[in-house]
Amino acid sequence: MREIGKIFSFSAAHKLPSHKGLCQNLHGHNYKLEVRVAGLTNKQESSPSWGMIIDFGDLKSVVRSAVLDFHDHKYLNDIYPNPTAENMVLSIAEAIKEKLPSGRKLTMIKLWETEDSYAIWRESNGV
Repeated sequence: MREIGKIFSFSAAHKLPSHKGLCQNLHGHNYKLEVRVAGLTNKQESSPSWGMIIDFGDLKSVVRSAVLDFHDHKYLNDIYPNPTAENMVLSIAEAIKEKLPSGRKLTMIKLWETEDSYAIWRESNGV
């Protein structure tokens, strides 16, 4: 099994209503999203995706329809009751898993809220 990754970006606004610091106020972020997918490579020499786990363009379409269309330039409090990076990364992982073709496994999502602050979701054994 092998793994590929692709990075995406989107901009959105939110506030954390229960937070005691500045994040309780409305503000925005330029999010960066890393998506990693594992699977077996396509062995069909006649296929346009020969040697690939998933075509990067197909992965882009999955992430666009599962994540970007719902998050980019949106007010995240309309989507999440408490839009922390930790809550968002879990929801994003579930949305992408639902749209991946069979035989492909989502292994990791990394969501940067700022240049140096991020949350990670990994496929794990019950953690």
